[in-house]
Amino acid sequence: MRLSAAPLRELPPVTRALVAFCFAGWLGELAFGGWLNHYFGLVPADFTGRLRLWQALTYIFIHANFWHFLFNAFMLWMLGRIIEPGMGSRKFLAYFLSCGAAAALLTAAWDLGSPIPVIGASGAIYGLLGAFAFLYPEVTVYVYFLFPMSARTMAILLGAVEFVMTLSRPGSKISSVTHLGGLGAGLLWLWAERRWRERPVREEPDPAAEEKAEVDALLEKISKKGQSSLSRSELARLDGYARRKGGRA
Repeated sequence: MRLSAAPLRELPPVTRALVAFCFAGWLGELAFGGWLNHYFGLVPADFTGRLRLWQALTYIFIHANFWHFLFNAFMLWMLGRIIEPGMGSRKFLAYFLSCGAAAALLTAAWDLGSPIPVIGASGAIYGLLGAFAFLYPEVTVYVYFLFPMSARTMAILLGAVEFVMTLSRPGSKISSVTHLGGLGAGLLWLWAERRWRERPVREEPDPAAEEKAEVDALLEKISKKGQSSLSRSELARLDGYARRKGGRA
């Protein structure tokens, strides 16, 4: 699998649109700052207290500064062009937004009542990292461009790091619980989807085939023991079958 970057115009449509929305969110941050963060960022106190439920999605596209935007846009650039074609654009969009929303719910529950806004696409991006590891577990990636490891190992390592940081660094400016929520939601989505696809499919019985098998068994019985071995009900079933098929037993 080739993992080199692609020009923006060559990106799949949803990935390109998400990058554009993130860019617009960063411009909005420059223009409106604190008001934008408190109204469209994820503020746990307002999300649960005032039921500003739209924040579960809008916070994804707001970024604190250019470098914050650039890192998430770069990850979208690298991961979206691989995952979106395989998933399909509609499913990819639903997956991305669902991971971001699940990360928001976990964040709001973890920091219940917090007035501090959480912004950025990192929760949804971690969902994409989980998808990449789930779909291409043996592909070699270079963490921080230096350390080679399989995509599966990377996902496990990232999950462990974010879990430890969530417990050991309360109040940090980086919301590790948001990352953890997006990663966990993405892996749960894909695991459940795989289980659904692999479920045993119960075939509905074919009445015609069942009747044919019954008739064959009666004819086999006649060939071995004679017609006198059939009961009246068996003779009636055989006679009815013959009539429907244009003959008579």
